[in-house]
Amino acid sequence: MLELDDIKDLHDKAYNKGQITRERAADDLVFYWITQWDDNLLGGVQLQYRGEFNILRKAGRQIMSDLRSNPVNVDFEPKAETRDDAADTVDGLYRSDDRNNRAIEAYNNAKGETVVCGVGGWELYTEYETSAVEEDKQTIKRRPLYEFNNTVYCDPNAKLQDKSDSNYWSILTPYSEDGYKALVKELTGEEPPESMMNFRDPEESYTFPWAAAQNKLIYVSCFYHREKVKDKVLFLTDPLGQPLALRESDVMEIMDELMDEGYELTGDKEIERWEVTKYIASGAQILDTYAIAGEELPVVPYYGERAFVEGEEHYEGCTRLAKDPSRLRNFQLSYLADIVSKSPRNKPIFNPEQIQGYEWMYEEAGADNDLPYLLQHSKDPNTGQPFPIGPVGVMPNPQIPEALAASIGLTREAVEDVANPGLPQDIADPDLSGKAVIALQNRLDMQSMVYQENFKQAKRRDGEIYLSMAKTVYDTPRKVTLTMPDGSKKTAQLMETIIDEETGDAVVVNDITSGVFDVYADIGPAYSTQKEQTMDRLTEAAKSVAGTDPNMHRAITLMYISMMDGINLEPIREYANKQLVLGGFKKAETDEEMDLMRQAASQPQQPDPAMMLAMAENKKGEAALLREQRNTMKDAADAENQEIQTQIDVFKAETDRGTLQVNAAKADADIDYKNMQTVGQRMDNAQKVTEAFRGRLRPRLSLVE
Repeated sequence: MLELDDIKDLHDKAYNKGQITRERAADDLVFYWITQWDDNLLGGVQLQYRGEFNILRKAGRQIMSDLRSNPVNVDFEPKAETRDDAADTVDGLYRSDDRNNRAIEAYNNAKGETVVCGVGGWELYTEYETSAVEEDKQTIKRRPLYEFNNTVYCDPNAKLQDKSDSNYWSILTPYSEDGYKALVKELTGEEPPESMMNFRDPEESYTFPWAAAQNKLIYVSCFYHREKVKDKVLFLTDPLGQPLALRESDVMEIMDELMDEGYELTGDKEIERWEVTKYIASGAQILDTYAIAGEELPVVPYYGERAFVEGEEHYEGCTRLAKDPSRLRNFQLSYLADIVSKSPRNKPIFNPEQIQGYEWMYEEAGADNDLPYLLQHSKDPNTGQPFPIGPVGVMPNPQIPEALAASIGLTREAVEDVANPGLPQDIADPDLSGKAVIALQNRLDMQSMVYQENFKQAKRRDGEIYLSMAKTVYDTPRKVTLTMPDGSKKTAQLMETIIDEETGDAVVVNDITSGVFDVYADIGPAYSTQKEQTMDRLTEAAKSVAGTDPNMHRAITLMYISMMDGINLEPIREYANKQLVLGGFKKAETDEEMDLMRQAASQPQQPDPAMMLAMAENKKGEAALLREQRNTMKDAADAENQEIQTQIDVFKAETDRGTLQVNAAKADADIDYKNMQTVGQRMDNAQKVTEAFRGRLRPRLSLVE
């Protein structure tokens, strides 16, 4: 713990280290925002008219507009063995807290001061969500640090741009005597002693005037200090068997209760960690002391152009180099106005005798001289000699020095050389194409690129501090609101226990306390700009797939409708979003969308008209393909049949010849057969005659025997 003398000593070291640069930055703020004449260089100029012809303000507005139109997106990416759901949860929490009005004001104030004088910044802090007595849920917020260069002092040993290597920050706030008394009463519950109010000048060893007698101000420091402390990590197993890693300092008081509830201690490890303490101290006493969430100092610096020269840190914005040409331009144009205003108006010159007696006609000039005509003598009354008609001469016009006229244009160029005020007039063509305008805008962004890159570094540091604080703030199960990249919101349960479908084990999801993340920051166009570009691309994609893929065309149309803005379009957008989820083109994210998917899965599948149309188109295509295949097969079969018929005809011809030959052979055979049959018949008849003759002879022979 630090004592009051320690805080004063550290503050004075930071105060002395960069005092000259801070004073120059303060002059830049006055020159840009208040007046361009209030300095020593032009204090002795004898000019009756002192005009301010500010072209620097336009350059500052251009850079600030570029910064606001190209926001920085912070992304938390999980390292090995860290669930993606925890990273998505941190992203959603960060976006929700980042959209707070006070956070937006903190960013805009830091951007304005950085563009003008070269440095700005903001502070992160925790606050209870409501003022209810039973409220124990905190949230992370930001607040602006006005006039950062004059009120915020950093550890002089820190060299990094984001000051992550710093060990302390001191933020000063001046109070009146009454305001200081009220602060002491609020923080300590006691009235400040009278002797405290007599603390006007610092002790000899201190250089900063903690109490200023001339204007009755008392300075109070919000002093952040961090130091390394030794701690022990306890490895526990909860009743469900899930491993936990908790710091001993966080659970020592409730360790016995954890053991009674079924937690088991499985091991421990000695570690070193940072502990951040906040002190609220005046020049007389420390009013309050307490530890803050996280291990990072909650102050984010944002630099413009920055460099180290001879060991000293120097920074500047767009004002520093534009001051001299701006002073010269103001002086020249004011001097020109003085010449015009102090020089006599053109007047005619007459001889006294010409207007003697009519002088009153020439006394009034301009609108006051409403006489219908003027009179003058035509002849000298004494000599009778004629006078010249009209004046004998005219007062000469005021002379403007040639050097003044020549240098007025040069001063404007000198300012534009160091602070481009915007789109050059020679290329400001209203008929340029969209691509040409984008190219010109990219060219103009070069003027603000340094500021954009450095703001990206500041936002990355903001993400690191936020993550460190969030691990302490969001360390218990609770319902939170997450903001999606498109601005929509959904609720989530932190540290929710679910059953892993693959392993069947109970796992804790949305737990950011034990996760390890890398923090990245990227510059990109605003979501509205990205949305317009996406809708243009969807329009082109819908044209390209129209008539070829009805299902894809319907999905693109639904996506386009879901992104449309307008009055009374919410029902249509909701319908389109539901159809995208049901069609599988969008992942279910909200509880309502998940319920919709479960209901769809539990109901019989209804034919989708678009799907039926697509199936009908596919059937038509298949029928056409089959018809083409049948025609091809028919042609092939006809050709084969023709060939076979030809072979049959040839075979038939040969068969016919063979038949003729057979018939001829048959006829010959029939003739031969008939001849043989005739011969045979004859032989048979002869045999029968012979046998008959022998029959008649046999009795006779027997008788003879």
